Amino acid sequence: MSVLNVAEKGLSYLRACLDLYSENCAFLVLFFVALLFLCVKGSKEEKRIFLPSAIVLLLTVYNPVTPVLLMRFFDVNSEYYRFFWITPVAILVPYVAVRLIVMQHSTAAMSLMALALILLFILSGNFLYANGYQAAENVYKMPPELMEVSALIHEDADAEYPKAFLEYEYNMQMRQYDPKILLTVDREEYLYATSSDYTEEMLADPDHPQYRLLGALIKYQEVDPDAFLEALEMTHTEYVVLSKANPMRAFLKQTGLKKIGETKEREIYKYDLKEPYTFELVDYSVVY
Repeated sequence: MSVLNVAEKGLSYLRACLDLYSENCAFLVLFFVALLFLCVKGSKEEKRIFLPSAIVLLLTVYNPVTPVLLMRFFDVNSEYYRFFWITPVAILVPYVAVRLIVMQHSTAAMSLMALALILLFILSGNFLYANGYQAAENVYKMPPELMEVSALIHEDADAEYPKAFLEYEYNMQMRQYDPKILLTVDREEYLYATSSDYTEEMLADPDHPQYRLLGALIKYQEVDPDAFLEALEMTHTEYVVLSKANPMRAFLKQTGLKKIGETKEREIYKYDLKEPYTFELVDYSVVY
């Protein structure tokens, strides 16, 4: 969602989000049709359950003015699209579809209605295998090279929970595959880094040393080598994994990091912490 910006899109931001996540607003159209059906044919109980929430959604979430107003107080570029999966919307369309089927007075009519609705849902979206079918290479459904990187880090590490800095794609995948590798940078910080540079004040911020790591290794900004090493120490980062296309590999060697392994497309560097860091899991077995 970092490609969409409320400030640039204005009132068309909502439409851009819907185009990206709802296939040209097809599901939203079905939602409106379902609401119209309930207004005409729905029972009093159905109207009481579905219509109030729908009215609220239409006045807020599906109102083009809403994201523009929210942008004045919050950064909604990365989060607003999540509203489109709100439960009332996801429930109403299939509910009305079932309602249309059971309204029919014969088995043949029910079958025809079910077939027509199935075709409608299929044709209004993407085919499941529209882009072809590709079998997963492993049961984890992760790139084999990511698993190789994980194994190399654990093979070298003395700690059970080593901490690593990885580029965005691997950072997102590693948190799903290997919870024993702690991540230096979280998702929100990476989303910021994909769209913005770091100011001198941010790079010098003692409370956020990870900014120096992102500035140097992701944004390719000039960062003092000593300040970079200090950031590794402050964040307890022992390992840095970069793609072989990343031009900052030479910078890592300049700062004294040692390459301890590599895969086809990645290199793994190690920083020797001055003060060893031991991560301990919280014991939730004790109930207070």
